[in-house]
Amino acid sequence: MVELYFFQPLGSNSGRVFLALLEKGVAFTERELNGRAFEHLRPEYLAVNSRGQVPTLIHDGRIFTEGTAICEYIDDAFEGPPLRPRDPRERWSMRRWCRFIDSDLGRSLMMIHWNRIVPAFVGSRTREEVERILCGVPDPDRRRAWRRAYLQETPPAELEESQRRVAAASQRIEAALAGSPWIVGTRYSLADIDLFNFYAFVAEWSPQIVNDRLTPHTLAWIGRMRERPAVRELRARTRVPPSPAAAST
Repeated sequence: MVELYFFQPLGSNSGRVFLALLEKGVAFTERELNGRAFEHLRPEYLAVNSRGQVPTLIHDGRIFTEGTAICEYIDDAFEGPPLRPRDPRERWSMRRWCRFIDSDLGRSLMMIHWNRIVPAFVGSRTREEVERILCGVPDPDRRRAWRRAYLQETPPAELEESQRRVAAASQRIEAALAGSPWIVGTRYSLADIDLFNFYAFVAEWSPQIVNDRLTPHTLAWIGRMRERPAVRELRARTRVPPSPAAAST
């Protein structure tokens, strides 16, 4: 039995694991958590994942966390088309891209994204209510980042540096895709799954960075990704979750 705990809308960490399961054709039970209601901080979920983060995969009773590692596990554990290159050098390149997406590009995008959405995310809760919620975030770095985003206290210089890193990453991605259809050569891989879920929205959110003039190969790659049956299914199943008020009615 396979279960997946995840957030809607399907993107970043939740989206990449969801997509990896779809690409492999794995049947799984969906355990959606309402992030706006902070269900991931409730005791019943913390008993599953003590860090209070998503996604979490459960396979035959064994718990797996951390998106990158989960995706590699899915590729190893289940039948279906391989999602990693067989060539050792290409596999190294795939892992290098996945690490870059996690540690550099992803962190920069999350800082920008959180500062845009967290105030609306917490809704009309009072400052005291928000502080009680934040005190329940197990990871101190994430707790601090959420608090700064909620109070809009992230230093402008840090936001500017994140924007610079995203722009630099965009050129690196464009250079890689200029010479091949996928991020690692001629074979679709977990690197494409990661990049799509963390980065494809940048064309809409920051068109000054990703556009026809600066990144034509990247836009063509996004088009190829959207043609894949599993990606079409992912997008069809992606929706905006209800607000806390709606969830309680």
